[in-house]
Amino acid sequence: MNLEMVTVFIVVFGLMIGSFLNVCIYRIPKKESIVIPRSHCPHCNHQLRVWENIPVISFLMLKGLCSSCKNKISFRYPIIELLTAILLLMAYFRFGLSVDFFIYSFFLCLLVIITFIDIDTMEILNGLLILGLIVGVYPVLEGGINSIYQSLIGALSLGLGFFLIRVIGQLLLKKESMGFGDVKYAALIGLLLGWKIGLVASAIAFLSAAILFLMLLPFRKIAIGQRIPFGPFLSFGALLGLIWGPHILEWYLNLVF
Repeated sequence: MNLEMVTVFIVVFGLMIGSFLNVCIYRIPKKESIVIPRSHCPHCNHQLRVWENIPVISFLMLKGLCSSCKNKISFRYPIIELLTAILLLMAYFRFGLSVDFFIYSFFLCLLVIITFIDIDTMEILNGLLILGLIVGVYPVLEGGINSIYQSLIGALSLGLGFFLIRVIGQLLLKKESMGFGDVKYAALIGLLLGWKIGLVASAIAFLSAAILFLMLLPFRKIAIGQRIPFGPFLSFGALLGLIWGPHILEWYLNLVF
């Protein structure tokens, strides 16, 4: 199978997976089954027919409106579908068609679910972290004893580091500055990426959060002391760490030293 055919297959597959991730993001916080019933309009509960459930294409055909009640369909649905396709394509170009591709594609899909649930609920669910831990055990063990040490140090350093930030922030601000879910999420990222790339991911997370905060502050879209979900920034850092982490680390070390 040539590169073009594989690319098309992964994009189509990614769009379909993205459609399923939309279901997970909507239903998991509500403790609803992600299998039944079929996808439906959140406004009128109209069950989507096959032609209404084609990733991206159905949204364009329906002009972003439910065919039954004519309420607007969130633009986030096609965005998540496209995002998932792009992430799986990035994983393919990074790992090729290998076991690692499927393992880390699953991890990237988990990042998408965690990110958008955190945006919606300000909560990172334990079940999703446990799922990530179970799936992440394989690449850690596959790498041998050195990989295990790197991963354990990564989990401990990021977990303890974020826990200290949480405690210090709470003492200084007299309120919760970072959720415990973020601490556990950081530890999971450290476990999967190892301590070096885990630190790169953490630095990217804090830097991207600071940049967005400074961009929104003049427009009063955010206030000093306002709580924001940090999970999306951790996911962004983990993504860049997974795909380009060694190159980013090498660039930084060359810049500093």
